[in-house]
Amino acid sequence: MSEADPVQSNLKQFLKEVPRGPKALETVPLSAALGRVIADEPTAVIDDPPYSRSIMEGYALCPSDVVSASEAAPVTLEVVGEIRVGQDHAEGLGPGKVLRVTTGSFIPSGEYTVVRAWDVEKKGKQIVVTKPVSNHDNIEIRGEIRKKGAILLKKGKRIGSDDVFLLASQGITEVFVAAKPKVALFSSGDEVIPATAPFKIGAIWDCNQYGLSSLIELSGGIPLFKGIVKDDAASFQEKLKAALREADMVVISGGTAAGNRDFMAELLNAVGPPGVLINGIPMRSGKPILLGLSDKKPIVCVAGHPPEAARGFSLFGQPTLSHLMGES
Repeated sequence: MSEADPVQSNLKQFLKEVPRGPKALETVPLSAALGRVIADEPTAVIDDPPYSRSIMEGYALCPSDVVSASEAAPVTLEVVGEIRVGQDHAEGLGPGKVLRVTTGSFIPSGEYTVVRAWDVEKKGKQIVVTKPVSNHDNIEIRGEIRKKGAILLKKGKRIGSDDVFLLASQGITEVFVAAKPKVALFSSGDEVIPATAPFKIGAIWDCNQYGLSSLIELSGGIPLFKGIVKDDAASFQEKLKAALREADMVVISGGTAAGNRDFMAELLNAVGPPGVLINGIPMRSGKPILLGLSDKKPIVCVAGHPPEAARGFSLFGQPTLSHLMGES
């Protein structure tokens, strides 16, 4: 999106005022690392791959043995054994002698190559090679992907499944990550009732409690639902102040329509400073977003209509959570 886009420009303006995290750090087991934001830069414990290995099923041999091989002048070599996967030696491999290998077989350092099984003719305990090969063909050389000490993940990266594979392949079973921010969540409006209450005309069941809680969790936060709050300034103000003492961020759904925005803005200003930073952002559904700050803690107010609540959180709540965790 361009800088002129109201969503991006207002988000950028808001995040300039929000202290960048992480506020706290913790060590978690790798099994719990998915989706967390890494707080350091782990390095490779060993070379990757840790030893040279075949990437094909075939035969390990000295390329100098077949430098003149051709259809007219085939070269016959003796198969003296094999290198099984998990084996750490290549006994017998040398000039004129080859070893059978499979994908993952250890290959010793030196002038060796692997010819594919289907590129040679097998005759008893011999193979016939009809074309020359290059040094290290079909071999993944030790440290080819990365060397010991290389940075595996940059600080501030959100850990994905590929990163979990990578860390585990290096024997890393614990990671240092940003602590999950606590996000207090309110549903507001006189018409909102709990999803467990009997339905009545003029009311709406509170689905935002569940939907926004799930989005907060998916974004890396800990949702703390603080209840349904009616349009009563004094009561709401006390509950919001209490939530700000406990949480790192607050999300409020409802009360951002044009007629109620003044009430919500006054509420945010009452628990400031600095209070409201952005009052309304032009979007398809009007201006259903208020963004504020109280004692350096962000407050994100989204529309009450569930699809707009989800959209507002995705556009403003999720980036704010990422900012609090120091995600790059």
